Amino acid sequence: MKILLTPHNPSWALQFNAAKSSLHQTLHGIPILSIDHVGSTSIPGLLAKPVIDIDIVVPASFMAATRAALVAAGYTDMGDQGVPERIAFRGPGYGIEEVVGSPPGPSPSEVSRLREFRENTYVCLEGCLSLMNHRDVKNILLQDAELRNEYAECKRRLADEIEDGGEGLGIDDYVRGKTGVLAKILRKAGWTEEMLEEVRKVNE
Repeated sequence: MKILLTPHNPSWALQFNAAKSSLHQTLHGIPILSIDHVGSTSIPGLLAKPVIDIDIVVPASFMAATRAALVAAGYTDMGDQGVPERIAFRGPGYGIEEVVGSPPGPSPSEVSRLREFRENTYVCLEGCLSLMNHRDVKNILLQDAELRNEYAECKRRLADEIEDGGEGLGIDDYVRGKTGVLAKILRKAGWTEEMLEEVRKVNE
């Protein structure tokens, strides 16, 4: 398996803004608390997989309505994936190249356009650990160049190891391999060991 990492691309911020505008239209009538660009693509100077990570924060009473609206708009509901108070979605077009030529699949030109807007979208409850994780990692890495470089080197090393390791290694190994550096980042943000243990459980 190959983990594709690329240098930071300024167009990612534009892609997020376009996705945010579309999400506000899709979720019209739902009291959205915030829509945040998170993950490595939101941090200038950091290597990243070219997939935009987005957190949508809504009141608990509107979680079901938000899930239904996103599915109706073509998002794929991935469930909570073991993460409390957060539902993961893949945006329209994610992996779309697999269905080219399969009626009623999209045309090659549509595939090219959709590939540019690959997204992982998360619907979160305010104050949940996943949201705190995303926000705190982003804030620390924006401020601390040394940690940002350490995290980038960790990502690069893991991607190389997975590519060289053949089919026995994959994305789960990549996620697990970053846990140590992420814990270091979150400690700087003030996280307790009890909070960090919850992150380790999810990543394992």
